[in-house]
Amino acid sequence: MTDDGVDVDEANSSMSASLLVRVRLRDPAAWERLVLFYGPLVYRWCLEHGLQPADAADVGQEVFAAVARGIDGFRRDRQGDSFRGWLYVITRNKIRDRRSGGAVVGLGGSDAQRRMAEIATDQPGDSESVARVEDRWVVYRRAIELVRAEFEPRSWQSAWQVMVEGRRPGDVAADLGLTVNAVYLAKSHVKRRLREEFNGLLDLEAP
Repeated sequence: MTDDGVDVDEANSSMSASLLVRVRLRDPAAWERLVLFYGPLVYRWCLEHGLQPADAADVGQEVFAAVARGIDGFRRDRQGDSFRGWLYVITRNKIRDRRSGGAVVGLGGSDAQRRMAEIATDQPGDSESVARVEDRWVVYRRAIELVRAEFEPRSWQSAWQVMVEGRRPGDVAADLGLTVNAVYLAKSHVKRRLREEFNGLLDLEAP
C-alpha cells in the first residue's frame, strides 16, 4: 500500500537477523552499531556517577569489552529483564572498579545477570524511576536516529515528530505537505524497522 508523499526506502529491512543476533555472531559491523546505539547512554551513566569525561570514555570502552565477553550469557528469563538493565549493572561495576582501583570484576554474563536480578527486587525512589524513564527515552530516540538513513527524509521526519516529539499526525502532515495517512504509514514503517533491528535490545514501546 502506498500513498502520495511517501517514498520509504526499506532496502535494509530485509535483513533476517536482529542486531542482537548479529552481535552474538561476532559481526564486526554489528558490534560497531551496538556501540553507536548504547554508547551515549553508557557515557551519560558514567557522568551521572561523577566521572570526568576522559574517565567516562575509558570506562565505556571497558563496558563494551565486558559486553563482548558476556553477551552469550545475557538472558531475559525474568519479567522486567532488559538489555539496558544488564548493561547498567556492568557499567556500575566498571565505575566501582575505576574508583577502587581494585581487580576487575563483574565482566558480564552470569555475574551481571545475577546482580541485575538483585536490583530488580529493589523498590526505586521517585528520582530513580524518573531517571530510568529518561534512559528509555535516550535509547528510543537513538534507535530512531540510527534507522534514519533508510527512509526518505520527509517520511523519517514525520515519524520522528509523532513518535518522539509527540505531535499530532494532522499537524505534522500540514507542516510537511503530506497526507495524514502518509504520516501514519511512515510511523508504521519506522516502528516495524525498530522491531526488526532492535528486538531484544530496546523497549519497543515509547516510554
